[in-house]
Amino acid sequence: MASRVAPAYSRAMETESQTFRDAAALLTGGESHRVWSLIVTIFGDLARRDGDRISGAALTRLVGLMGVKPEAMRVALFRLRKDGWIDSVREGRGSLHFLTPMGRRQSAEASPRIYEAERGFPDRWHLLVSGTGEQTGRGQLDSFLLTGEYLPVGSQVVIGQGPLPETLKGLLGVETGQVSVPDWLREQVCPPDLMAQYAALERDFTTLLSKLDRALPLATAEAAALRLLVVHSWRRLLFRHPDLPDCFFPSGWRGPDCRGLFRSLMGLLPAPDLVSLEAAL
Repeated sequence: MASRVAPAYSRAMETESQTFRDAAALLTGGESHRVWSLIVTIFGDLARRDGDRISGAALTRLVGLMGVKPEAMRVALFRLRKDGWIDSVREGRGSLHFLTPMGRRQSAEASPRIYEAERGFPDRWHLLVSGTGEQTGRGQLDSFLLTGEYLPVGSQVVIGQGPLPETLKGLLGVETGQVSVPDWLREQVCPPDLMAQYAALERDFTTLLSKLDRALPLATAEAAALRLLVVHSWRRLLFRHPDLPDCFFPSGWRGPDCRGLFRSLMGLLPAPDLVSLEAAL
């Protein structure tokens, strides 16, 4: 999809504060973000409750602060409506956009992983194993993997959290209270390129905290846009790997440190209520 957040800011951004421009460039510089994914972040962060609405005018201004052109936003909204994530209604000469029940449900499921100060995990694990050359079992493993809650350990084995599923349909199931994670699996969960991206995010979040500590307070619209860029930067890394305890990650993984910095940034950039945000935009 061609619609992406521009890594550089246009002349239209020259009316914004230097603090905002520097902070936004820090979080977007050198890489483009998919606009549809950014809009999912916006609604998941600011408007995930039933009844929450964002006007088309406000959304255009908000994504504009993040370097997104109106035509790119319209393409992304069309895709999200087609996929059943977002719906829209006319109001006067404009539109109101909101999450569908499916969009609210999936946003609610993702929120703890994004915003919790510390992740908690069950003390039980299970393995599911298919027979060699047994295609029905392999298909069953694939269906478990599609849920996003399982980690492939090999061509015939997946590992999941909690007790065994009630229905295995011919798969071998093994439940345990202890897992020893080898280095090769840690590197499979978080390969070197992802490790490097976490290290870079830690540096960016640290720099951003320092900038915000020294700067004058941002305007409401700028603070909201910057908050969303922070959430999106954090969210897009988190969902590149399964939700697993620290022992599944290589030594030196910066995930916990990034989470702490993210929480500090959320404290400096609290979510605005939609009425105030609409007025500011």
